[in-house]
Amino acid sequence: MQKKVELPKLSYLYGQPETTALLRVQPDDFIVHEELSFTPTGAGEHMLLLVEKIGQNTQYVAKLLAELVGCKARQVSYAGLKDRHAVTRQWFCVPVPIKQQLNWQEWNIEGVKILDSIRHQRRLKLGSIKYNEFTLTLRDVSDIPALLTRLELVKQGVPNYYGEQRFGIQGGNLALAEQLFCGGGIEDRKIRGLALSASRSFLFNLQVDARVKAGTFNQILSGEVVQLDGSGSIFKVPEVDDTLRQRLLEADIHPTAGLPGLGEPLITADALAFEQQSLQHWQHWVDKLAQLNVRAERRAIRVLPAELKAEVQGQNVKISFKLYSGCFATSVLRELVNYQDVQRNYATLD
Repeated sequence: MQKKVELPKLSYLYGQPETTALLRVQPDDFIVHEELSFTPTGAGEHMLLLVEKIGQNTQYVAKLLAELVGCKARQVSYAGLKDRHAVTRQWFCVPVPIKQQLNWQEWNIEGVKILDSIRHQRRLKLGSIKYNEFTLTLRDVSDIPALLTRLELVKQGVPNYYGEQRFGIQGGNLALAEQLFCGGGIEDRKIRGLALSASRSFLFNLQVDARVKAGTFNQILSGEVVQLDGSGSIFKVPEVDDTLRQRLLEADIHPTAGLPGLGEPLITADALAFEQQSLQHWQHWVDKLAQLNVRAERRAIRVLPAELKAEVQGQNVKISFKLYSGCFATSVLRELVNYQDVQRNYATLD
C-alpha cells in the first residue's frame, strides 16, 4: 500500500512573519538574472544565447530553439531551470559550426527575446551558474517597518529549504516517487528523474526542519560534515572547537544535511544519529534510493542572501539579493514576509 505523501509545514527560523504581501501580481514583480560561473571564450562550435523569457518555461524554450537551429532538442542545453511565472534572463547553448552564421536577430518567439550571443568551446552544463540575481516586488505590504526590521534577521541566514515548486502541483512529483519506490515503473526518464530529485529534496527538507526545531540549526554537531560558503567543497569535522564555531558565525562554513543515496555516510556520532532519527519514518525511501544507485550527496542547510536590500515604493517594497545556484528565492522570502503568490495560485487552478 502506497503511503500518502503530504508536504510538511516547514519550521521558520525566526518565527512565522506576521506581515503580509502579494507576490507576482504582474510578471516583472519577479525578475531573475543568471550569472554564469565562467567567462565564455568567444570561439568554438557552441553558441551561448542570453534569453529573456516571460510566461514560458525553460524546457519549452529549449525545444523552440532546437527547431530554429535545426538540431535535436537534447543538443540544446541550459545552466538551470527558471520559473515560468517571472521575467527571467538565462543562458542557453546550441551547436553551431564555426563557419555557420546564426541569424537569431530574425527570430520571433512569443514571450522570448534574445539579448546577446557569444561562442564558446564547450557545451553549457547544468549548474554552471555563479549566482542568480533576484529582484522581487512585494505589493500591498501590511507593515513596512516590520518587514524592514525582519530584513536584518534574514541577512544572517535562512534555512536552505527546497521550494515547493520542486515537488510539483500538490506534491505530484512525490506521489510519483512513492509509486516508483513501491515497485511501479516510470518509463519516461525525465519524469523518473524529477521523481527521484523531488524525493531527495523532500528528505533534505525534513532534516533541515528537524534542525530548526531542535535549536541546532546554527550549531556544529559532533561528527558533522560542513560545506565551505560559495563552494561545493565539504569536509568532516574531527572535533568541534572555537575556530570552527567562529567560522560558522562568520558564515565561512555551513552545516550540511544529506541527499540520500548510495554510499557510506560521511557523518558520524551525534550528526549521524540526528539524521537517522529525522528520517526514521522514511527509511524505505532512503533504502530505495540506494538500491536505484542514486549517488548520496551533502548540501548546506543554511543560505545567506548576498547584497540583500529593500526599496520602499509607497505600499510596495522592492527586494533584491543574490543566491548561489540551486538555492530558492522563496526560501528567503518566506522568512521575511507572509506572502500570497498570485501566479502560483492561478497555476494550481489550471
